[in-house]
Amino acid sequence: MKFVMTFVWAFILGQVLCYVISSMTSTAFNVGTASIFGVIIFILVSLIGSVSITPPPATDER
Repeated sequence: MKFVMTFVWAFILGQVLCYVISSMTSTAFNVGTASIFGVIIFILVSLIGSVSITPPPATDER
């Protein structure tokens, strides 16, 4: 579920970011390019999340 929501938010934010950038540069908004950008954001965020999370140290409670 974590990856599904990450993909949804990365896709939405990628679309918004590409729309704003295309509007600022006075170029046409391309949905395909924005979708690819959203997938790239998803991959980067997923990799950062999986690398940065460390498991808690094991304690020996006897």
